[in-house]
Amino acid sequence: MATMSWRRAGVCAVLVATGLAGWTTAPRASFQEPAQSATEVPSDLRPLLAPALSEMRLVVQRYALDRTTLNGNYLSGGRQSGGGRGARGGGRGGGQEATPAPANPAAFTTSVSPNRIARLKRFDMDWQAALKGIDATTLSAAARAELTDLQATITTNLSQLDADAAAVTAVLPVLPFAQDVITVVEHRMRMGDMDAQASAGVIDGITKSVARVRGTLEAGLPAGALTPGAMRVAPGVARQGADAVDAMRAGLTEWFNHYHTFDPLFTWWMPMPWAHAEKALTEYAAFLRGRVADAGHTNANAPAGNATIAPASAPAMSSVPDLAEIIALPSDEMAPVVQRFMGGAAGGGRGQAVPARPVTYYQQWLTALRTLDFDRLSRNAQVDYLFIKKQSELEIARAAFRPDPNAPRKTDTSGIEGPARGRDGLIFDLANEMIPYTPEELIRLGEREFAWTVAEMEKAATDMGLGTNWSAAVERVKHMYVEPGRQPEYVRDLLFEAVTYLRNNDLITVPAVASESFRMIMLSPERQLTAPFFLGGSQILVAFPTNTQEYDTRMQVLRGNNKFFSNAVAHHEMIPGHNLVGFMGSRFNAYRARLGSTPFLGEGWPLYWETILYDKGFHDSPEKKVGALFWRMHRAARIIFSLKFHMGQWSPQEAIDFLVNEVGHERDNATAEVRRSFSGQYGPLYQMAYLVGGLQIRGMKREVVDSGMRTEKDFHDEIMRQGSMPVAFLRLAVSKVPLTRDMVVDWKFYGDLSGQ
Repeated sequence: MATMSWRRAGVCAVLVATGLAGWTTAPRASFQEPAQSATEVPSDLRPLLAPALSEMRLVVQRYALDRTTLNGNYLSGGRQSGGGRGARGGGRGGGQEATPAPANPAAFTTSVSPNRIARLKRFDMDWQAALKGIDATTLSAAARAELTDLQATITTNLSQLDADAAAVTAVLPVLPFAQDVITVVEHRMRMGDMDAQASAGVIDGITKSVARVRGTLEAGLPAGALTPGAMRVAPGVARQGADAVDAMRAGLTEWFNHYHTFDPLFTWWMPMPWAHAEKALTEYAAFLRGRVADAGHTNANAPAGNATIAPASAPAMSSVPDLAEIIALPSDEMAPVVQRFMGGAAGGGRGQAVPARPVTYYQQWLTALRTLDFDRLSRNAQVDYLFIKKQSELEIARAAFRPDPNAPRKTDTSGIEGPARGRDGLIFDLANEMIPYTPEELIRLGEREFAWTVAEMEKAATDMGLGTNWSAAVERVKHMYVEPGRQPEYVRDLLFEAVTYLRNNDLITVPAVASESFRMIMLSPERQLTAPFFLGGSQILVAFPTNTQEYDTRMQVLRGNNKFFSNAVAHHEMIPGHNLVGFMGSRFNAYRARLGSTPFLGEGWPLYWETILYDKGFHDSPEKKVGALFWRMHRAARIIFSLKFHMGQWSPQEAIDFLVNEVGHERDNATAEVRRSFSGQYGPLYQMAYLVGGLQIRGMKREVVDSGMRTEKDFHDEIMRQGSMPVAFLRLAVSKVPLTRDMVVDWKFYGDLSGQ
């Protein structure tokens, strides 16, 4: 896998080499529809070039998104002000469900959690101090205006937090159990350890507290003088209290569903106390909203609280990023041109169809590009230019070709459905991804990588005292699983272990807000039918047996999600993998034009980190190495079985048998993997994109880092800033080698695969 040189040559070489000089898929990015016609090509692109954007644009965006992320880390109110990340919360589903809160235009709009107010106060104060350190005289007029506006926004937000604290204080007399609810719900949000017996006691105490406060309110309902121990509250307080109770009940339901059926001690201790509490809270909310509010009393004997909530202590790591670094990032003057080229077409990522354009559309774009002085464009804009040029040339070259929509598929009795793509269709897709290899060459790549993992497995097996019997090493590791109920805590520790390692070794920037905002849910048995292992992104989704599964199924899930298989998956799904990509991508999505989503980057980036961490010795025991190598072997196997299926050489059952017999999967898990691969939810290249994309990024690293062009950390950070695009263009974006108008974009990142 030698480093490939930067060179000038013709485009579409892969099409010529494979005998397919015709094609089409439209560009893959998703943009807002421009005002002009989607098929109208400007004769001169110079008027479309955007002026320099405000240097503060990404700072403003970063503040808003980080604050929203933190806001979502706490028990929310009825309609929480400031926005939350509802998608990051969410229970597993199943079990007993909370009764939906009724629609109420005057719903209580703030969280009852004092922890939220304290944390956001600290965040705002830290940002306020950081903004004072910016020398406004060095900024453009637009940036100075945005700086002033952001400072005013933070001042307003701090005032709102004080108002929120007063609102919480006013309603707390009818919510004496609120702190207990907040404690258990937010402890789960932070992935804290579960003590089922102690938690059952807390939930039982909530029911008793509801009964006591309801009794004092009922005693105050009759007109006339208050009796001793009675309490009255105004209608507004009663209704706000009811909304807050609904929100707390929903939080407790999410909390209950997270553990119920997965944790045997929780399932033994909790159902009855929780059912009592759920019933008490439901009835109490109706009582407040009805009889108490309708009584029309004023507050009387309601205990007064402290309306001031102090800011949280300063975190060990600042939540404010390097603002000077963000301010210094360039903009992209070609962004409007890319948007115009896309014409509002949406697609890509998983092979979705996009509207076809006539050949003349792309011919006119090639002519229009000549109106721009390539050498005077910024580097980001030059990458955009090359994207439009390359995509147009591809579309012209393959305009007359259409893959066979009914490619032959090898059938079996597995019951797994899904069409085969066919060899021509695969080449069609590979050209769109700028992968300059044939399907046969990529199968050869998969076989080489598979052989490498076998050799490494044999070394680990030897260290485990098993000789070179790597299959025995895999089987031994598969029986090293945590006891039921302990998987959430184990996975949590893996997530933070990876973050600590990355920071200690200065491998990539891990923002404090990102690592503070980990969330977890458990995959239901139904979802495990197609997702037998972890999933990730905004949160990590963990597979583990429930008490509703058959014995054999439980054992397969346990073995397939053992400690050391899990060890190699956690950082793929979260940081530095999918979670960090989503976190950073949203904060830099204005840095440059997005050139389209692709699984070769989306899945290749987390896979790349699996390989890098293995190389660096992150897996410091033979068992951990076996776990990491199992997944790398699996990704090599995905290349082989997915391409052979799509070329009609293997049936789904042969793919299943390959995963069981040659990789070591449990049969149910292998079946789920193959079903997921061919069900139509993913494009034909998706499964091979993991390892191939990771190898593409490794090829970039050899060129950019090993040559001394960038440091390793700067290389990784720049990839996060650049955003989603085909890896061939990402290579151009992160390099510092001068770009030229007619340079080759494709590159053989794995060397020559043409030989046997």
